[in-house]
Amino acid sequence: MATELLQDASVTRALAYVDEHRAELVQSIIRLCEIAAPTFAEGPRAHAVAEELRRLGLQDVRVDAVNNVLGVLPGQGLGPTFLLDAHLDTVFPAGTDVRVRREDGKLKAPGVGDDTANLACGLFVLRLLREFDLRLSGTLIFSGTAGEEGLGDLCGIKAVMQQLAGQVNYVVALDGKLGRITNQGVGSHRYKISVKAQGGHSWADFGAPSAIHALGALIARISKLDVPQHPRTTFNVGIISGGTSVNTIAESAEMLLDMRSVSAEELMKVENRALGFLPEVAREYGVHIERQLVGDRPAGSKADTGWMVDTIREVHQALGIETQVSAASTNANVPLSQGIPAVVIGTYTGQGTHRLDEWIDERSVILGTKQLLLCVLALQERAKALLARS
Repeated sequence: MATELLQDASVTRALAYVDEHRAELVQSIIRLCEIAAPTFAEGPRAHAVAEELRRLGLQDVRVDAVNNVLGVLPGQGLGPTFLLDAHLDTVFPAGTDVRVRREDGKLKAPGVGDDTANLACGLFVLRLLREFDLRLSGTLIFSGTAGEEGLGDLCGIKAVMQQLAGQVNYVVALDGKLGRITNQGVGSHRYKISVKAQGGHSWADFGAPSAIHALGALIARISKLDVPQHPRTTFNVGIISGGTSVNTIAESAEMLLDMRSVSAEELMKVENRALGFLPEVAREYGVHIERQLVGDRPAGSKADTGWMVDTIREVHQALGIETQVSAASTNANVPLSQGIPAVVIGTYTGQGTHRLDEWIDERSVILGTKQLLLCVLALQERAKALLARS
């Protein structure tokens, strides 16, 4: 399929256009990156993307209540509908300096790669489809989604898939680096665990229940849990807080617990074992312990994605891109858990993801955009053929 596309005159012209308009693609990355988009505050970036979608001629462009932006590119009405998605948010809090520096062929800024470069490349591919009249058989729905990172808990893609229930045949999510294919979701359950105790003065009330001591005991027990390597399952206490002063027996303390697995069954096992320690510690230390679920990302896959992986591999081979297939926690988790085929691919190379010193190679997005265009076209044809046989 990829080889055939590379022989198509319109596709060839579109690929050449990417080279010729490289500067515009780079400027799009810079412009979007410099619109801060912390999780739960993606509004300004969402509206900037909406403006671009309208300029490109997409239909039914809208920004929803959770700051997702959506637009529709109608096809010929002969094929499947698919969702092309890139998340809007970054991990960096409000006030972070997101100005982009260009040095030695690199773009340097927090969030410049994850997921700004992928977002910009997705928009550029929409431009190519319109500019060169590369009409798809079916409808393309583009979404820039909120709340992918951290405690956003995939709220954006969850809302989008609910809005589009029954309409989408497959999903391509843009995230991560060039060469990546993710077709299995790493699920996660995240809990805020709060401990309340009597507390008191460290000398006068020595021996009174301490929230921090109890929390420490709980963490110690969780840390000794045995989890399988296959299917890979993990746990981590990422944040702890509490107490008043060095000479105060703590009245309150809390922690954030993250548990992950590629298996929904194993995820529930580790969760049940970890949470099972709460009543034990509460009784032993004379404290009150509460839990609050703050993150729920579905694990595994209920969909056949083999045809998507094979198609993308063909594109990678045609372009000389090394393919790496892996599981991850991404927006694809949601459609995969619903039985909808979904994959994640990336469009750039670089380093420093989720760090202030993040950078990307600005040349890489040229190849990444070409890859994405070919993947969009090839996947549409493969999906059309599969739909016709079903």
